[in-house]
This record gives sequence, structure tokens and C-alpha cells, in this order.
Amino acid sequence: MTVIDEPRVDEVVEQIEPPDLPPSPPVGDGEDDERPALGDLVRPALAAAFATAALGLVAGGIFGSWPARLTGLVGAFAGAGWAVLAQRSRRPTFAQAIFPPVALFIAAISLIPRGESPAALFRLMADAVEAGRLFRPPVPFDPGWTPLLLLLTSLIAFAAAWVGTAMGRPRLAVAIPLPIVGLTAITQPDDGQFIAGICAFLPILAALAVLFGGDTRRASDLDRSFEAKRAVRSALAAVPVVALLFLFGNASFLFPEPRYDPNEQPQKPKAVPLSASEDRVLFEVDTDSDITGPWRTGVLDVYDPEDAFWKSPPKELERLPADGVLSDVRAGAEQQQVTITIRDLGNAAALPALAGTTRITFAQDPPSSTRLDVRTDLLRVEQGRVPAGLAYTLALPAYPTGDQLLKATVPEGKRYSEQLEISKPPAVVQDILVTAGPSPWEKLDALRTKLLATVSSKGAGSPVEVTAKRVGELFRDNAKASPYEIVAAEAMLARWAGVPSRIGFGFDGLNDEDGVLTVRPRNSAQWLEVYFEGFGWTPLIGSPNQAEATLDSDPNARYTPTVLPSDDVAVELYLAYEVQDFEQLYQRVRRQIVRWAPVLLSLAALWFVWPIGAKAWRRAKRRRWAAAIGPRAQIAVEYAELRDLAVDLNVGDIWSTPLEYTFEVKDDVEHTELAWLVTRALYGDMKDTATDEDVRAAEQLGASVRRRLLRAQPVQSQLLALVTRASIVQPYSTEVPNVRQLKLPRPKLRPRLRLPRRRRTALGAAR
Repeated sequence: MTVIDEPRVDEVVEQIEPPDLPPSPPVGDGEDDERPALGDLVRPALAAAFATAALGLVAGGIFGSWPARLTGLVGAFAGAGWAVLAQRSRRPTFAQAIFPPVALFIAAISLIPRGESPAALFRLMADAVEAGRLFRPPVPFDPGWTPLLLLLTSLIAFAAAWVGTAMGRPRLAVAIPLPIVGLTAITQPDDGQFIAGICAFLPILAALAVLFGGDTRRASDLDRSFEAKRAVRSALAAVPVVALLFLFGNASFLFPEPRYDPNEQPQKPKAVPLSASEDRVLFEVDTDSDITGPWRTGVLDVYDPEDAFWKSPPKELERLPADGVLSDVRAGAEQQQVTITIRDLGNAAALPALAGTTRITFAQDPPSSTRLDVRTDLLRVEQGRVPAGLAYTLALPAYPTGDQLLKATVPEGKRYSEQLEISKPPAVVQDILVTAGPSPWEKLDALRTKLLATVSSKGAGSPVEVTAKRVGELFRDNAKASPYEIVAAEAMLARWAGVPSRIGFGFDGLNDEDGVLTVRPRNSAQWLEVYFEGFGWTPLIGSPNQAEATLDSDPNARYTPTVLPSDDVAVELYLAYEVQDFEQLYQRVRRQIVRWAPVLLSLAALWFVWPIGAKAWRRAKRRRWAAAIGPRAQIAVEYAELRDLAVDLNVGDIWSTPLEYTFEVKDDVEHTELAWLVTRALYGDMKDTATDEDVRAAEQLGASVRRRLLRAQPVQSQLLALVTRASIVQPYSTEVPNVRQLKLPRPKLRPRLRLPRRRRTALGAAR
């Protein structure tokens, strides 16, 4: 604020009489009058809330859960309500900027009713998204979905309501959630499509009714009875529309069956390393028999010669029989009883079962979506995951012995022709088949015995391609292969022997934990399954005679006491030698970037937002300084705060006097009154008579004008004004205290090297 010779200014000011101004409203009520009327905000905000409610209800239908739909509904109205509160707030920009962290905090608190800790917010959300990728709708409504739904619907509702209220575009506000409603509508479960249509149609209809139901300013002559009658007529008109929606939703021409169904095509298996699995109890087993597995959760029975990959077969799901009978093969033989209690299978959809099971009995009602895959004899939960605590009892006869299989025959015809498809065998396999016995079991037994005697187990059992050539290589001395390759080779050998075969996978063995038989991830296994007439699918558990020793200390690693180390013994040696690091430079840079990115981002955010705190500290510092001087300084500080805000907003000329500045902005009674108060108190007749009452008036007038000056600017300008350093670098007045600028250190340039005079002369002579 430029200092002018006071006597001269006094003479000028004394000759100027303040203009006749209309009486200004009380300072405390002026801000309320400038705020948008509540009635003008409710209609567009309510329309945006209803439109977003359609999104929340339809998104909740993906989970087939009414609590999920209710969560989306709450988020929609909460977001729109916050937009109205922000518009009515004394600091709308601050209320707008603080909504995302507030929404995140509420989302974290929403985990408490679900029995989870808010501290696990991000982990639970990540787990929910990861699980959602594995299931077809309806997806299990895990705790992590609650904050995700709240955040999605509340943020969209807030944005839509802000567009409808602050920007005055209510029709656009209704249209904002509609694309996401369409995306979520196509991912509904089959039995929830009609409900999803109703949940999308009715809220959008309500949004349009609120939006176009009439403007109260133009329909002030209409009484409430007219509005009520119109609402009733609209509701009655919606009934036939809902009926048509139900008919069209069930019409085949509107929703035709897809031409390509992934469930009808063989799929390549996906392997998850055991080291990525948490060591936990998957399920418990209670039995009086000597059965220890294998506990089957899936099979691979399609061999594709083109890519040499074993694939999972197409699903052929049927409802469980009411009597629980799964197979009549050997149903008349003596049955063994095995009870399984699920503890934590994670995101698995298959119930662990035993090959040859004839009957299943559930201790309680199973999930309604439990199905039997008639091709693979697998028990699956078609929707969601296998629930914890589910208990069921399996009845099955004893597995056949080698002598029984020696007399058994293989099925004829095309019934199991797909389980016999295989490429041409290698020469070594053909030679063994020529010398083996005549029965299918003798041929298979000869091939497996030779294979397991020569090959050594090495590495993990991840699915890979296995060709006929690769199988031939496994019969060489000191051959090495992964457990998966060995089992895949066994399945191929069985087909070359004329026996239908497939790869079973799941778990094998039991752990005795204080008298409780458990199965953990470390019990994972793969094995060969073959089909013989009269015995059905029979598992053949075999291990190679040797396995390469490993130094792996993974607690989930499987240990089989029947497998001996091979001749290649691994010994831990500690030798002093220079390590050659072959890591690429870009890998090192990338690792360091990932390592320091959180710190650098935090520092960058601090550097970006520090002006907000600096300006607040400056305001407090100025007021303390002015309070020690007197009323004139206090009035000057309040006006300096106004002009510094104008500098941050880039509004008007920084060199304009208080009275000149009133002509650079929109006419405002309070602004004019403040300008005259500042001019008279600093240069005019009030410089010796200003009182504390005048100081309070300056504070209230300055606060009111600052709020309205900030609100009149676009949202992006308001946000930039919060973080800009303009008023710190170039304040309106240097006579009131300021804060130091936060500057990044600059490297000092080293002075140029000056050579001795004689040296310079010598160089010059040399040139």
C-alpha cells in the first residue's frame, strides 16, 4: 500500500463528500443474502441424486445383494447433499475441496459395521477387486466393496449435483451418471436383469420428474393439490411401462443367447505359486477310513496337439440330485464316509471332493447355486465362492487294487473318445508298448514304471506345454522335469496305452494338528486319473524315484518322503568372490524411482500446498502486529487481505487505490463502504478517531467482500488462488508483515579458474 503525503491527502479527502449510499444490510446477514436460495439448489441436486441412485442400485445388482444396493443409494444422496451444503457454506471452495477426503474417511468408517478395521481399507478394497475378477455375477459382496460403492456413487453424485447447481446445468447433471448405468446394466446376473431394469428406470424417471416437474418461480400460482395429482398420474403411467420392461426383458429377441460362451470352450489353466498363498487351513477332514486324498478341485482332460497344452474341459453343470446320489458306479459296494468342513478356500468356487464319490450329504442347506459338473464329477458353486463353515459328507467305495485293474476293461464307443485324443507316440513309447502285457493296465503300468524310474523331479508344477517329443526325452537317463510335466506325461502315456485319462489337481495328504486333520496350501498336488469300466475315474498317485535337492525354504513347499535325492546333490557353500551384477541400468533407475516415489511425491505435494498454510499464518501474524499498533493498522490489514486475494485471483490493478479499485470490479455496497472506511481511516478525517467498532466493521466487511469476490470466480480460479504464491511474492502492501518465500536451494556456480598472469601471457604468445 503506497504511502502518500498525509496532509495533502487530507485536504483532498475533506473536499470529497462520500456519495449517498443505500443503507447496507447488517454485516452479519449480508453473506446469507448472497448465498443461493435453498429452493434453487434442491431441485437440480435432487435430480442428480435420483440419477446417481439408479447407478448405485444397478451397481449393487452386480452382487445380487440388497445391502449393496442400499449402499449405492446412500452414497448417491450423500454426495448430492454435500454439494448443496457446499453451495450454502460460507467457504464453498473449501467445502468442495474437502469432500474427497471426507468421503474417503466415511468409506473407511463403513467397514466397522462389516466387522473390519478401517486401517485395512486399501487392502480390503484390493482384495475385493481381485476376487471380483474371478467370479461371474453375482459377485460376493465382500467388505471391501462397501467403501468402493460409497466412494463411486458419492463422488459421481457430488460432481453431478455441482454441475446442476453451481454451473446451472441440471440436464447435464442428470446425464452424467447414465453412461456408467449402462455399463453396470450389462453385467447383471441372469436372475437379476429385471430388477436391474426397474432399479434403473424408476430413479431416472423420478429424476426427470423432479427436473421437468415445473419451476416454482413460473408455477407459483399452482397449488399443492395440482402437484400431487400430477405425481399420482405419473406413477400410474409408469405401471404399464414397467410391465413392458418385464416383457421385453424376458424376450429372446431383445436378449439373445450369446454365440460364444467361454464356458463351452476349453481353457488353459492358470497357476498361482504357493509362495503367493497364505499358509492357512483350507478345510478339515473327519473320517474313520484310511483315505488321505487326493482332494480334487479341478481336472484337465482336453489335450490340444496344436499347442501341446492340457486344458480344462467345458462346463456341463446340472442341479444336484435331491437324493444326493452322484454316481451309480459301485454304489452297491461297501461305502466309506469322509466329512469335509470348509474353513478358508479363498476365492475358490469348487468344493474339494474325492474321485469315485457315489453320494453327498450336506449338514446344512448348501448354497442354492451349487451344481454338479457331469463331465468332470466336480462340485461347484456357480455364483460366488465356497462359503466358510460348509460341511458335507462324501460316501465312496475303496479304491481298486492293481489286481482288480488288471482284469478291468476300458470303455468302448465314443463316450470317452475325447479323453483318448492324443498325438503320435515317440519311438521309445512304442518300443515299451510292444514288450508290455496285452491288457491296458499292464501297458500303462509298464510305461509309468519306466518313466518314474528315469526322470527326476525338479522345480515347481506350473502348467507348460508338453509335446510327444518332450515325453520321449523324459525316458533318458538323468532326465529332469517339473511335477506338472511328469503328470502330464503320465496322462499322455495312458492314452497311448488306450486308457482314457486326465490330469486331476487339488490337494493330497493330511496334516495332523492336535488331533484335527487339516489340508493346507502346501498339500497342493497334481495326479493322473484313469477310467476303467466298473470302477469309474480312479486316481493314480505316483512320484519319481528321484528328485533334485533344493535349498528352497518356502514353508508351503511340498515334501514327499518317498522321493529320494538324485545324484546332483545341492550343498550350501560359502565362498568369498566378487559378485557380477548384470542388472540393466534402466532396471536400477526404475527400482530407485519406485523406492523414492512416495517421498518425492509427498515433498512435491508439500511444496505445492504450502502457500495455503503460509497465507493463514500471514493473516494471523498481521493481525497480531496491527493489534499492537492501533485501529488504523488493523483496518489497513483487513483491506490488505482483500487486495492480496485480488492479486491471487488476478483481478484488477494492484496499484489502484481503494476508491479506484471499486470501479474495477462489480458495484457492491459493502465494497464501497469498506473502501471509504479505509480511505477515511488512513488519510482522512478518521485517522485520529477510528475506534474498535470501526475495526470490527472492517473485519466483517472485508470477510464478506473476500468471500463474494472468491465465489464470483470459476472453480479452477478459486483452487489456483489457494495455492498460488502471487501475493507472497508481490503483496499489495509492503508496510504490513509478510512471510518469507519458500525457495528451493540453487547450486552455487563455481568461479572461473583464473590462471597466473605469466601463464596467460605464455598462452597468448603461443597462439
